[in-house]
Amino acid sequence: MMHMEHRLTQTQSQRLMLTQKMQQAIQILQLSSQELEQYVEQELQTNPVLEEVADSHAVGLLDFDGETPSASADADSYEDVAFDVDAYAKEWREGPSEGQDLSRNRDNDQSREYYQNSITSAGKSLTAHLLEQLNFTAADARTYELGERIIGDIDSRGYFEGSLEEIAAEFDAAVGEIEGILRIIQTFDPIGVGARSVTECLLLQIDAEYGGDEQLRTLVCNHLEELEKHQIPKIARAMRITPEQVEELKTKLSRLNPWPGHEFDAEPVPYIQPDVIVEKDEENNDYIVYLADESLPRVRINEAYRQMAQTNGVNTEEKQYIREKMESARWLLRNIEQRKHTILRIATAIIEVQRDFLEKGVEGIKPLTLQEIADKVGMHEATISRTTRGKYIQTPQGLFEMKYFFSPGLRNDSGEAQSSKSVQSMIKRMVEEEDKKKPLSDQKIAEKLKEDGINIARRTVTKYREAMGILPTSMRRSYGKSTA
Repeated sequence: MMHMEHRLTQTQSQRLMLTQKMQQAIQILQLSSQELEQYVEQELQTNPVLEEVADSHAVGLLDFDGETPSASADADSYEDVAFDVDAYAKEWREGPSEGQDLSRNRDNDQSREYYQNSITSAGKSLTAHLLEQLNFTAADARTYELGERIIGDIDSRGYFEGSLEEIAAEFDAAVGEIEGILRIIQTFDPIGVGARSVTECLLLQIDAEYGGDEQLRTLVCNHLEELEKHQIPKIARAMRITPEQVEELKTKLSRLNPWPGHEFDAEPVPYIQPDVIVEKDEENNDYIVYLADESLPRVRINEAYRQMAQTNGVNTEEKQYIREKMESARWLLRNIEQRKHTILRIATAIIEVQRDFLEKGVEGIKPLTLQEIADKVGMHEATISRTTRGKYIQTPQGLFEMKYFFSPGLRNDSGEAQSSKSVQSMIKRMVEEEDKKKPLSDQKIAEKLKEDGINIARRTVTKYREAMGILPTSMRRSYGKSTA
């Protein structure tokens, strides 16, 4: 019989412990330019020994002279030891340490939340837009009251999701009266608003845009499902018209908007700021790589505090406080300089490999792995992965995330590796140039790629096509004029 008991045992093991300053170095390396700008602004608010420099004389990103304050009995704990981030690559966490967000100042959370909740959207909401029109069209107060109630049940898509019967009972009105006011609202801008279904929404727009085109109305009322499945011949037989005429009706229908309310509730397009810029030096036929750090505040250690840390006119407690803040400031400056150096080395190595991409575009991109760049710059693969995440490079070919330049490869007939991204680009070009009456099958695309020396299976073509959002052959077939 097994005997169970509780025991206390002591074991000894080695673990890498990252101090807060080391964690800061790792976190700063992973921040994008915009996030780093916010982080530095917060440090300026919380650390009194840091000051922003108005002119541009600062060295690199910040004014860091590398000096260490004179040693004294009060400052024996001052840290000025370089920290090798790459040596701790395996120990990095994906995010900030538990319970701590190094990119934010928690003291400002409440004021930040108040500010974000106080600002108003630059655009007008759909509800406000409809109420404004109702104010001009309502014949009397009751009509406005009923119209306001109906508009309250119109969702962000522009669809009426309420019940005419419930509203009629609520206001002791006839259902016909409520429906009549809904009909008025359906004449408002945007066209199609207040519809109770996709079909009704499209019919409202057909009446307004195409004068009630009967064939188009028939297509919407009776054949939307077949149209979604691209069953053009079946629709043509049912409507007793040619497939070419169905294609013409489909083109008209594509100009209508099934979600009229979305233009009012669309999220603002996020602005992406590049971290690295690549420009061509025409004179030397080479490419220059540099950091895009113009928006980052230039900061340095205030000279007055530097002197206070070394004078005898300050008591021990105050001097200790100043030295702690100076130590924190120096770590910040050093870590940002290290980030600058690391990003620049990695970006330069990537551009050296992807020079053909800069000249030819996506079809010139080469297969590249994180390990290849890690070997090239002498860093750990984990360092490359975390440094390139969420950072962007502005190139002559456009703005790309640094991760974009890493992709697996396929072997061509000459034995050279071909990037999967370049193969996808070739597939996309083939589809764009195909005869729309006779679109290329995945097998035919694979055969054409083989003619170009790229051996690829049909299932791989299918995977790449679906990844790019390209429809299958049957859905791409057109019955109109040939576009070849």
